[in-house]
Amino acid sequence: MDIVARYEIDKAGVRKKLPPRREPYWGAPLDRGLYLGFRKLAAGGTWIARLHSEGAKHRHKSLGYSDAITHDQAVKAARAWARSLEAGVDTTRIKTVSDACRDYVKDRRREKGESNVADTAGRFRRTVYGDPIGEIELSKLRTAHVKNWRAALNMQPGSANRYLSALKAALNYAVASRYVDGGQAIEWKTVRPATVTTRRDLYLDRGQRRRLIEALAAHAQPFVRGISLLPLRPGALAACTVADLQGSSLVIQHDKVASGRTIALSTDAKRLLDEQAKEKANDEPLVGYTDGSAWTRFRWRDVIQKAVVETDLPRETCAYTFRHSVITDMLIGGIDTMTVARMAGTSLSMIEKHYGHLLQQHAMDAMTKLRL
Repeated sequence: MDIVARYEIDKAGVRKKLPPRREPYWGAPLDRGLYLGFRKLAAGGTWIARLHSEGAKHRHKSLGYSDAITHDQAVKAARAWARSLEAGVDTTRIKTVSDACRDYVKDRRREKGESNVADTAGRFRRTVYGDPIGEIELSKLRTAHVKNWRAALNMQPGSANRYLSALKAALNYAVASRYVDGGQAIEWKTVRPATVTTRRDLYLDRGQRRRLIEALAAHAQPFVRGISLLPLRPGALAACTVADLQGSSLVIQHDKVASGRTIALSTDAKRLLDEQAKEKANDEPLVGYTDGSAWTRFRWRDVIQKAVVETDLPRETCAYTFRHSVITDMLIGGIDTMTVARMAGTSLSMIEKHYGHLLQQHAMDAMTKLRL
């Protein structure tokens, strides 16, 4: 049975005079079977939407406090909620951003397999689960939330874009799965990827890298020295265990791409890793943190940033700067691009895209030596 409209809850004066009670004071119907009510509290009140569909139980939705949204805004929210129910949107199981990300990972794992979802799952584990954005209800997520989350990542633009793409994919999957109304997608679609330069220009010479390492706390020096000697992504070295060190080679079991490759070690790199492997079990991190666990992005980010300030090196310096610098040294030193790409776990096209200017200069220098 429909609710009898009794109260002019659109008027603030009327709402103010109503005595507090749990049962909302219902206004006139907004649409067939749809009502907006006002639950009066000891101080203020909340807007409540109620929908009665043919053959279905009454459904309720709390829309927010009256001091936070106006009556007109509550009307719009009630109608949007009703439309989402009619479209089959079900918010009972997947409510928050974290819920959506976990469900997306579960779907990708089922459809694509573990190897294809590991990177995405890691991104969510590091930056969504436990972060304020993860606790936000999908229906209440706003563009500002997404932008603030991205800014707090404190990453290079290219890396931040990859995290943003993963989050958007999860949110779009939530829309496709009818966990949230399709109109909500505008909140993240308007967040555009940051501009990324096509070339990596920040290079630290060996002296600068040495200065930074010496400024680090003692526990951080082996890890940063490792990424100063090897053309690896920092996460790839962090994931190496003692078992991956095999004589003068290191097996890269876990990386963003090219997992399972084996790279040759220089004398200095072998000496460093041999020292780190002493008295450790095969399944322990090869270059571990102070408590024996693996290094994480936040751990190496913080120690490197602190050392950058102390050594007055470019503020843009980060863990990936070491990878770029090592690759640059390898190319300038005459190691062929195929070998560099294989060791670094990247493609020839990426080497040419980011380091083509170095290869061209190297070729010009070589040509000047060709004389009759």
